[in-house]
Amino acid sequence: MTPRGPARAFIKDAAIILAEASLSLQHAHYHRVMRKCQEAAELAVKGLFKNFGIEYPKSHILGRVIRKELAKFALFDREILDRIAYISDSLAFDREPAFYGSIEGIPASELYDQEDAAEALENTNWLIETIEKVMSEEGS
Repeated sequence: MTPRGPARAFIKDAAIILAEASLSLQHAHYHRVMRKCQEAAELAVKGLFKNFGIEYPKSHILGRVIRKELAKFALFDREILDRIAYISDSLAFDREPAFYGSIEGIPASELYDQEDAAEALENTNWLIETIEKVMSEEGS
């Protein structure tokens, strides 16, 4: 299987997980929206990395790699690249509290509200659409 096969599979999974996040928003499970959006964004970014043969860390925090490695391919202008990195990292930083709650003992279900979840969903949707578009343009 060429890198494009696994890359497309990552993007497909990201879209499915984003749909699950949308369902969680409808049910007011805001912390689950944050978790699902982080997972979807990470898969989409790693799918893009796979597509272009970029080695990526086994980490959830990808902003540095996004800025450094994707800039070499001139796929995005700097503003879009920075937005992808920002969305990816901000969701990654919310990942742990969205699973386990805060260090102060606040449960995950109480940490996020509808506005947080809707913003995460909107940003993740933009990120996935942006990545899908560039992969389509590249003939992936």
